[in-house]
Amino acid sequence: MKKVIFTIAALCCLVSVSLSQEKKVLTLEETIRLAKENSRSAKQAETSRILGYWSNQVFKSQMRPQLLLRGTLPAYVNRATPIIQPDGSVQYRTVNQNNSELRLGLEQVLPWTNTTVSVDTRLQRFDDYDGDVTRYQGDPVSFSIEQPLFAVNEFKWNRQIAPLEYEQSKRSYVQAMEETSRIAAQFFFRLLVEQKNLEIAIQNEQSNDTIYRIEEGRYNIGTSTEDQLLQTELNLLTAQTEAQQARLDVQSTSLELRNFIGLRDDVSLELVPPAEVPEFYIDAEEALQYAKDNRAEFLDFRIQRLEAERQVASARAQRFNASLGATFGYNSAQTTDLGDVYDGNNVATGSTVNLFFTLPILDGGRNKARMNQAKARQTNTEFTVEQNEINFEQEITNAVRNFDQIRNQIEIAEKRQAIALKGFEITNGRYLAGKVGILELNNARETKDSAVRNYVSALQQYWVAYYELRSLTLYDFRNNELLYNPLLEYDPKTDSVIEVQPKR
Repeated sequence: MKKVIFTIAALCCLVSVSLSQEKKVLTLEETIRLAKENSRSAKQAETSRILGYWSNQVFKSQMRPQLLLRGTLPAYVNRATPIIQPDGSVQYRTVNQNNSELRLGLEQVLPWTNTTVSVDTRLQRFDDYDGDVTRYQGDPVSFSIEQPLFAVNEFKWNRQIAPLEYEQSKRSYVQAMEETSRIAAQFFFRLLVEQKNLEIAIQNEQSNDTIYRIEEGRYNIGTSTEDQLLQTELNLLTAQTEAQQARLDVQSTSLELRNFIGLRDDVSLELVPPAEVPEFYIDAEEALQYAKDNRAEFLDFRIQRLEAERQVASARAQRFNASLGATFGYNSAQTTDLGDVYDGNNVATGSTVNLFFTLPILDGGRNKARMNQAKARQTNTEFTVEQNEINFEQEITNAVRNFDQIRNQIEIAEKRQAIALKGFEITNGRYLAGKVGILELNNARETKDSAVRNYVSALQQYWVAYYELRSLTLYDFRNNELLYNPLLEYDPKTDSVIEVQPKR
């Protein structure tokens, strides 16, 4: 397609504003840049990206060891308490004591087996204030292991799902920014259309005023009729009304654009449309492949399937619940000297092993129903995902076809505009020469105005469809550039995005 040079140098200057109002010239690229920096949708996308980063950090932290300090400080009791006597009787005696405890432990979950391994040291202090006695007891070191036997391994599933969710959040950010570009382009051309309508309305108002004066002069010398004079006067009044409405439409649309891109209300906008319509080809199959490789939706389809599988595994695990626990370490006897807690002569080895299980004997069919429910949900999820995949593929195909059609319409609209402008110029000259009447001139003007509006509308459709395709595929077919870079990561230290090299 040949280059399209817009015949309008400046459209916004026709709006009546005060002389003190600042004028800002905006291209389509500048409008999109401001929208990505200032629009609420862009800021929301940025916040979502940061949220995705920290959600991924939460998952990663669960895979790392934790050093925990637990304690009960104090555990003071001063009240009458039942005390069992050697003969089995119970006597209530007032106790005034404190029982404090500190535990320092290193804990690690092994994600492959869902095993919890820990190393602890514990110190306990007992104070009997009535007897003026202080005792200590502790475990210098103990090793523990806890192994669920039949429970679902949540770490196993999270290791599959969490990275996909993080990758999804990064792609969603790019999609959201491209959607912001599309909306910005829509606002840009909407204002451009209204400014073009205002230009046409002002031109028609001026033209009809001139025609009215010509017809008035001809009527005065007897070369025109009264009905022609009245018709030109009516046309002038109509043109004045349309110009007033066009000014209001420009002001309203300009406010929408300014609000979206974050400009002050006292800024007057002068839009500069793209100087050319780029010519490039988009293959529907290629566009579909880019969408499958880059869009967040296709990751979400995988996540939905994994979540359904996890629900089935969870339902299966609930049929029988068991866990094995074991502890080995060193513990001390009670002593009145804190140092004796860690004295080898006062420390002995100790160990515990336990097996906890729950086996439903009669559950009224609960486990079977729960299992069948999870399988039914999995089947339903599969059908839903398959349909969503089909719908998305159709959306991509239709978007490519629509773009090709719009591109062809621009060529036609450009030719119609050139012909209509030339035709109006000829008809206007013939009218001034007295060779055609007002009816032929009005028809030529309407044809010209319609052709100009259709061309601007075709430009709007083209660029909005272009940015829509970018959003749907995360690929710029105009510049042959992938819009999504998987190596870009959010850096909380600099609050910016940096490129991270993959680990070898």
